[in-house]
Amino acid sequence: MAQVKRDYPKLAEDIIREVGGKENIINATRCATRLRLVLKETPEGTKEKVQGLTGVITVVENSGQFQVVIGTHVGEVYENVIKHLNLETSAGGEEQTKKQPLLNRIIATMSAVFAPFIYILAAAGILQGILILTNLFYPEFASTGTYEILSFISWTPFAFLPILIGITASKHFKCNTFIAVTCCAALINPSWVEIAGRITNGEAVSFLFFNLSGVTYGSSVLPPLFLVLVLSYLEHFLNKRVPEIMKALLVPFICMVVMVPLTILLIGPLTNGGAEAVAVGFNILMEKAPIVGAILIGGLWEIFVIFGVHWGITPMVMANFSMYGYDAFQAFQTLAVIAQIGAAIGCFIKSKNKELKNVALSASITGIFGITEPTLYGVTLRLKKPFICACIGGAVSAAVMSFFGTVYYAYAGLPGILTIVNAINPNNTTGFMGMVIGSVLAVIVPAVLVMVVGFDDPKEK
Repeated sequence: MAQVKRDYPKLAEDIIREVGGKENIINATRCATRLRLVLKETPEGTKEKVQGLTGVITVVENSGQFQVVIGTHVGEVYENVIKHLNLETSAGGEEQTKKQPLLNRIIATMSAVFAPFIYILAAAGILQGILILTNLFYPEFASTGTYEILSFISWTPFAFLPILIGITASKHFKCNTFIAVTCCAALINPSWVEIAGRITNGEAVSFLFFNLSGVTYGSSVLPPLFLVLVLSYLEHFLNKRVPEIMKALLVPFICMVVMVPLTILLIGPLTNGGAEAVAVGFNILMEKAPIVGAILIGGLWEIFVIFGVHWGITPMVMANFSMYGYDAFQAFQTLAVIAQIGAAIGCFIKSKNKELKNVALSASITGIFGITEPTLYGVTLRLKKPFICACIGGAVSAAVMSFFGTVYYAYAGLPGILTIVNAINPNNTTGFMGMVIGSVLAVIVPAVLVMVVGFDDPKEK
């Protein structure tokens, strides 16, 4: 039987219509599975109308956003939505966005900045995991040219992460992408890396009257993000005051001359230090009470996913990899994801409803790739008890894994079954053993709980 292809351009038009038309939409962004809209107002019944559209899994209203969960085809819907919207010139749009609570704006910014390239980071992380696994069984491979090429390919998105952030952040903050990318690229310019190295070795280097700190920004998150944020205000200020005949040349000149030194002197050290402080705090928790941190992450992570606020943890995770070369958060996060798959498998086995079985099976397959929204909204959260079973299973499996000191040695854009190889360390196999045991428990415990506790099995239609 041929697979039915949904009409995503029509779905985009239907969503716009049901939320009150394009004049009611202040901003539109997307993440891996959600279309995120900021609305001027949400008329009564809007959520139910959008949820009823074919192709929409569910709707979540949180953090000042009207989040339409679509799944892996969200990109096609988003592209068609923005074709119908003229957000940059919509009167009062920017001002109304600024009226949103600070926390809502932070979450919306993290989502808008990281979601467009999360699959790039995920692909690079998987490649790093494959290389780790290959070296484990074939150590001589690390000395080959093939390994060297594949290795630098896998590290490229992280080495040039400030540039990727410059692209997406400039679109979110509505400033010139080329100016933003140039300023962000300056942070990872080899010349600055060389200067920073000299400063670290004790040499005093100053800009005007100010001494510079030897901070480098490869794989950094907050410095380029705040650079572009401040740049957007500076650029808008200059565009209103610089004569039209000089604007094309003078605006980028002033922006570069001001923003790069300002970031190196002030913005970079402050924001980078903030992310590192949070990372240090998390690692102190994991050192003093690892089982507590494990239970919290393994048991509660998917609640953050439900409300779409999970992007906020990215700066801390990247700071962990930058400072220590490993991260424990994503290891426990992986078990929370796998536990949802385990609960969905339990529903598949226990249910007598053919439609639910099909949904549970397909959602489990999607979960393998680290995307849990279809599992959440199509199965576990929809049936309530399986979601609780998944949270318990995630907490139990993470608690067990905490005794093995398991960490990830490569970033996982979308933590899941495919990324457990990121826990491999040829010099210490205990951590990976804990990852395997934890992953098995994360599948078995929720599945068994679901079959024992049960749920209200929907009747066949």
